[in-house]
Amino acid sequence: MQARLIAYPPDDAAIIRLVRPGQALRIGRVGEDCPAGQLVLHHPSVSRAHAELHGDGGHWRLLDLGSKNGSHVDGVAISDTRLDRGCWLRFGDVHCEFALLTAAEAEAAEHDRRVRRHAATAHTTRIEQLTRFGDLLDASLDAVLGLAHCERGFVLIDDGADFVVSASQSLAPAALAGRSFSGSVGAVRRAMDQRRIVVVNDIGREAWLANRESVVAAGLSALVCVPLMDEDRVLGAIYADRVAPGPAISTLDLELLQAFAENAAVWISARRTSEQLELQSDMPDRRHAERDDAGWSRIIAAHRQSSDQDA
Repeated sequence: MQARLIAYPPDDAAIIRLVRPGQALRIGRVGEDCPAGQLVLHHPSVSRAHAELHGDGGHWRLLDLGSKNGSHVDGVAISDTRLDRGCWLRFGDVHCEFALLTAAEAEAAEHDRRVRRHAATAHTTRIEQLTRFGDLLDASLDAVLGLAHCERGFVLIDDGADFVVSASQSLAPAALAGRSFSGSVGAVRRAMDQRRIVVVNDIGREAWLANRESVVAAGLSALVCVPLMDEDRVLGAIYADRVAPGPAISTLDLELLQAFAENAAVWISARRTSEQLELQSDMPDRRHAERDDAGWSRIIAAHRQSSDQDA
């Protein structure tokens, strides 16, 4: 049977590796001891050559390679052990899920990869055909929710004076500035400040999120925030999260989200100017009201006053 290893690096996308019988998977930090194509874990608790997973006469074995912080199977330190069932592995501070896959399950996983790539292409094609700015933002949010397996989210867009919540799903824009908002303002700030996608697959293991009582109380299981970039300028961001359990947000999902975000940003930048001119001439009062209710400055101010720490 094939083996599947899903690694959950802190504050990053999950890494999925399928290993066929007779193959070996080296686990460690990048370098000669763990070249690209193996399972590279960019975490200081992981040794350069940490462990190796390999097939052995139809069975799977995990061998620790003398790592500094050890290898563990279901919480027990090991040096060389046989893996006959699904279990949790830990290399340093990085948790991994090990599973055995039948041929049908492996084929289903590969089929899912093809379907997800096709879906990402379809989302991009859809936004390119939209003419209304509002429809474009709604479709971009729908795409991120679908690609990240999330349930709710919102879109922040720079309107020239502030970042404004310009589209949302299952989240009322006015509620975002309230102290009871159970999402992560900190994730949005990280994504926009660092100009990178922020992914969290296990909120309970992230100290900067686990300390937020509202996030934990809401039972959020995963989140993602995608910055929208016009070259070096931040146009805004798309935030999404979920409560229900779901598949890990993986490096494949990250790749698809990045490609989609780059295309979405192009179309958002191209269409924003004409839409803003229309809003300025036709609905000045509405624009002012929306900024008061869902302006990013107000949202940040509300959460700075909160006893929950989100950064």
